[in-house]
Amino acid sequence: MRRTREWWARLTKEERAELVWMERSDGGGYSDNLPEGYGMCTVCSTPTGGGGMCQDCYARWRELVDKGEGERD
Repeated sequence: MRRTREWWARLTKEERAELVWMERSDGGGYSDNLPEGYGMCTVCSTPTGGGGMCQDCYARWRELVDKGEGERD
């Protein structure tokens, strides 16, 4: 779904800021201290399999997107 003015209006000011921060964060990456194939969450730097967002950050991101789409209150 396209993020229109109405889409963003479903989120609070704090939720909008959190979503933008999560999507723009460029943290994470790979570390020599982790086993091969593991990376760090791009949002919170928690070790995760394969890189990208960890399960907790992804769940929060999904919650915010669903709220924006009107699927949650």
